Amino acid sequence: MAAFEFIDTNVTIGRPRAPKYVIAADPLAMRSDLAEVGITGGFVRHIWSAEWHPSHGNPEIVNALRGLSGFEPVWAVMPHWTGEFPPPDKVASDIAAHGIRAVTMFPAMQAYPVRKSVTGPLFEMLAARRLLLFAPFPEFGLATIETVASDFPSLNIILSDIAYTIGRELYPLLAARPNVFIETSGFMLHKGIEDAVAKLGDTRLIFGSRYPVLNPGCAVAAIMYAPISDRAKAAIASGNLKRLLAEVKSQ
Repeated sequence: MAAFEFIDTNVTIGRPRAPKYVIAADPLAMRSDLAEVGITGGFVRHIWSAEWHPSHGNPEIVNALRGLSGFEPVWAVMPHWTGEFPPPDKVASDIAAHGIRAVTMFPAMQAYPVRKSVTGPLFEMLAARRLLLFAPFPEFGLATIETVASDFPSLNIILSDIAYTIGRELYPLLAARPNVFIETSGFMLHKGIEDAVAKLGDTRLIFGSRYPVLNPGCAVAAIMYAPISDRAKAAIASGNLKRLLAEVKSQ
């Protein structure tokens, strides 16, 4: 079987507020766990960014990954109107200074609406710099994702943590909005990977494992053993992500 470079777009480290059976608190242990199943790098967020506040989680993930080759921090961002988070122009300069290429948002957990008057300036900045937005499905929902993708067509959105039952809604969204992509960890329905490739092509799926909540080996196996071409497997494992990252503007 051919070897592929797997870059994981859905990794979280840090101790949660409520104890869980599996947590990832040590970046070196995280790297070791992922390497065991052939994942050589990834985009990692800190759980504090969701459960506490981005202003705490963002510097923590930068520090945690310092010197850890192959792994990049994902910053959480939020609207600036209350003064608890910087305005978009300051966020842009901070992102550039730290070499951040992907961000995420938690509107449901952090209690703000995804609406043009609230989040529009932030999305405009992200779109102008072609930064990747990892949008967790439980935080956004498909209707909101469709609106954001329509309003900001140059913003590349990777919809993560999806439910395997949403294919009937998901396919028309992907067909209508070429700037929306699917992270694969939640797409574990029977013959789902091959069906998506057959209907939409191999450019719309982005590999992710949802480590440590889910076993990363299962995520790799779903791609490796899918009856799709080696070209499609390479695209999903890392090729599609690299193509989107090449569009990110450093300034």
